[in-house]
Amino acid sequence: MLVLITALPFGAALRPAGADTVTDLQSQAAAVSQRLVLEQLEVDAARQQTSVASAQVAADGQAIAQITQELAADQQAIAQHLRIVQNQAVLSYIDSGANSSSTDTALFSGGTASAQAASEYAGLAVAGITAEMDRLHTAQHALQTQQAALQARQSQDRADQARQAADLGQVASAAAALQAQQTQLTGQLASAVAAQQTAQARAAAAAVARAPKVSTTRTVTPATIPATSGPTAAPPTAVPVGPTNANPYANLPDPALNPFLACVVQAESGGNYGIVSPNGLYMGAFQFSQSTWNSAAAAAGLGLLVGVHPNQATKPEQDTVAVALFALDGQQPWLGDRCSK
Repeated sequence: MLVLITALPFGAALRPAGADTVTDLQSQAAAVSQRLVLEQLEVDAARQQTSVASAQVAADGQAIAQITQELAADQQAIAQHLRIVQNQAVLSYIDSGANSSSTDTALFSGGTASAQAASEYAGLAVAGITAEMDRLHTAQHALQTQQAALQARQSQDRADQARQAADLGQVASAAAALQAQQTQLTGQLASAVAAQQTAQARAAAAAVARAPKVSTTRTVTPATIPATSGPTAAPPTAVPVGPTNANPYANLPDPALNPFLACVVQAESGGNYGIVSPNGLYMGAFQFSQSTWNSAAAAAGLGLLVGVHPNQATKPEQDTVAVALFALDGQQPWLGDRCSK
């Protein structure tokens, strides 16, 4: 269990090395992570808008293509009708020229009705074709107007598509920069935590080395070290503990206990490092309270043990914290224990 320290009972002087750096990097990493989430949402929104703009441009293109086909069909029909009118005009001219010399003959020979019918038929045919051509021209003009409007809209849609693509590029670039920053912060944080753990291990070793030289008669005010165990309770069922692969202090050396601490281990827990008192307030071989354990662990340079239940710590960790506490306050934390008499 890893706990990064932001404040310790002993004050800033006992703050683990590199704690400020680790905390700052954690804050930066959290801020970058939040910004990255927001930036990714913007990327998704920009990508969706770009897709919509592209679809609109494609739809405009299809509509323009369809109108172009209709215009071609109308133009072809107009040309066909124009040829019919031209042919009809030529035929009418030829017929009128051929019959001009025999008009009187036709009138007196009873062919008047036939000539009139032929003339009326030609006129009606030409008029009908002309009307059809006028209708086609009107339709053609409407299609051309619609085509021009679609082309203008397509031009605007293409401009929107280009703008959306540019926005997408910008937010994607920003997201990539934040991703790179997050990766860099993660690496720096890992290095800072490793440096912090190294410093804590060295501080623990130094505390253990100094322990035999500290006078056991030194007194410390209650405000400095919280009171720990009261009357020793009967040992309950042991809770097995042991180092895990995630334990940063797995290679911590187990210090030798002085006669007093060796007596405390037997008197308080019978040598059981996983024990917990019946009321749950005192834990481990030395029956630490949680508050005293936190303070002593910080003093020993084992800041990552702050907040960890004492009975869940390994034997070297519990012994190291006990030695550090004894170096600071002597037998005071265990007053009332038979070993202190």
